[in-house]
Amino acid sequence: MGNFYTNITVRGVEAGRTVKALLDLGREAYVLELNPYSVVFDRQSEDQDTRIVAALAEHLAIKLEAVAFAVLNHDDDILWFQVYEQSDLVAEYANRGGPKTNVEALCRVFGRPRDTVPMWLLLRRPFLFQVNRHQRLARRLGLPEASVGTGFNYLSRNELPSGVTMDRLIHVRGTG
Repeated sequence: MGNFYTNITVRGVEAGRTVKALLDLGREAYVLELNPYSVVFDRQSEDQDTRIVAALAEHLAIKLEAVAFAVLNHDDDILWFQVYEQSDLVAEYANRGGPKTNVEALCRVFGRPRDTVPMWLLLRRPFLFQVNRHQRLARRLGLPEASVGTGFNYLSRNELPSGVTMDRLIHVRGTG
């Protein structure tokens, strides 16, 4: 069995503001601050419904006036992501039957304009396990390694990414 996880990486926002935005929505989540990023591992998003993940990413990007990178890995067969820059959906990708992203916009948002060709190749080449594509994508964009292969369900079972301890995670317990 492959990986099943979702998370949202928010750039340039302190974890406290991200936590408040999640509390305002009544969400349960873990938040990991890795400056300049906060990684959100939302419980409801683990249902593997792209609409839930996308709606939360869009809300966080707008509310926090930030860039939000939402990702879903389904059984290591499907990798899906969306990138919001405040209210704008600037990139969307799914390796199977989904949109092929605007690679120039994706690289621009993450300050990597010279990586357009390598990114284009990365998103089109075959991968046996989509977690490997996600790992290379995160490296190319400068996203935290802890955002790869990890979601709320893994964290709730104490399955932590390398170098992360439970005391570094903020457990948000919303009322919704």
